[in-house]
Amino acid sequence: LKQGFENIKFEQPVYQLVSKKNKQLNVVPFVPTSLLEQLLDQVTIEDVQKHIDTVFSAAYFKMLVVGNFEPAEAVDAAQQVNQMLKSQPLPPHSHMPSRMVNIEPGHYIYQHMGEDPNMLNNAVVATFYCGMVTNPTDRTTMALLSQIAKDQFFDQLRTKEQLGYNVGASTNSFSSGKLTLDMMVQGESNPTYLLQRIDSFIHGFRQTLVEFDTVKFDALVESIVGKANEQLTSVDTEASRMWTPIEEATYDFAQLADEVESLQKVRLDDVLDMWDRYINPQTAVTYIRVDSQLWAAKASYPSATDMTTWPESILALAGCLESETHMPVDLSDLSHFINTAVRQTSADALASLARQYPMANSTQVLNETASGWSKIKNALDMAMNPHNQHALQDSETNFAHIGMYQTVEGKWVITDVEKFKATQALHGLAVPVIKLIPNTLTK
Repeated sequence: LKQGFENIKFEQPVYQLVSKKNKQLNVVPFVPTSLLEQLLDQVTIEDVQKHIDTVFSAAYFKMLVVGNFEPAEAVDAAQQVNQMLKSQPLPPHSHMPSRMVNIEPGHYIYQHMGEDPNMLNNAVVATFYCGMVTNPTDRTTMALLSQIAKDQFFDQLRTKEQLGYNVGASTNSFSSGKLTLDMMVQGESNPTYLLQRIDSFIHGFRQTLVEFDTVKFDALVESIVGKANEQLTSVDTEASRMWTPIEEATYDFAQLADEVESLQKVRLDDVLDMWDRYINPQTAVTYIRVDSQLWAAKASYPSATDMTTWPESILALAGCLESETHMPVDLSDLSHFINTAVRQTSADALASLARQYPMANSTQVLNETASGWSKIKNALDMAMNPHNQHALQDSETNFAHIGMYQTVEGKWVITDVEKFKATQALHGLAVPVIKLIPNTLTK
């Protein structure tokens, strides 16, 4: 077990970050791996044996029987399992499902430091909360939006900008709560810069949707519908499809059919509307976004003072300069430089920056194909021409009293995730869509 916990620290940064974001931030209750690791040394052989002797003394279990069985045979199989376990019914309060945190509107930053001292890569995941998982139209519209966005996102940030090998966009959901769109990047650039490049992509993507070819859209819908209607090829795949609604306690076995029906009604305008309602920072009515960051152990990590004093564009540019020139950057001097550079052309500003922060071969500054200076050029452009950000409204909750603080842009930095979750409401439990047959096994 110790080795397993240790191995987690050496996983790819983006995988570590996705796990932390999905579980530690969104799920109640949640026991972090670090706490389990601390308690492991206190566990004795006697404790393990006692646990083995009592673990099934009271139990609650779900069982799926798939195959050529009559209902009575399935019930008989369940009864045999129950007799083998010799368990008493587990009280309802002891097997309450996990609850999902209902994060209130706002823009949040959730930071972590990498534990692998040799790790060079940073990682970010920008998560947008969009629509409800219980709504078939929201699910299908988000699936189409994700399919369109992921190819464009990969092409821009991976192929063109070469920010890292792990670049992607995908949807995520839990048994209750909201759907999410996750945009993730892993690379050697500092997380502030990576998120700025995600912002740049978001800034321009709406036009991509406006101009998206309707013939391609119809083909995309047809492709997804065709895949959903594919004949199941094995009992395993059939069981897997059926087990998901059982595990989530929705028992919605018609979910796939409902999604196919909804897909055939979704239009490109619906996808654009979802983008504008939840993701586009200039138009979103309900804007809930969490920027999760994992900083390499050797990275120059911004302090709370830095984040409350200087715009993110300055921090991103400073990180790029320090990475490429191996020189310390004074944020005050850099801010003064930007205030002066806005009166120059981009080329002149870049040349001035190269003179002030020279590389070993400063002629590379004029070569936009050099990856390091290409990033500095992008960071400089963003600092000189920042995108109009979402006008963040004051949150109903003042998080300062639990140690959180706001950046220059008005984003709340989560300093203690458990305290933050304690201030948030929880989504309700999933409601079964069909009436269950009463359990007669323990009567």
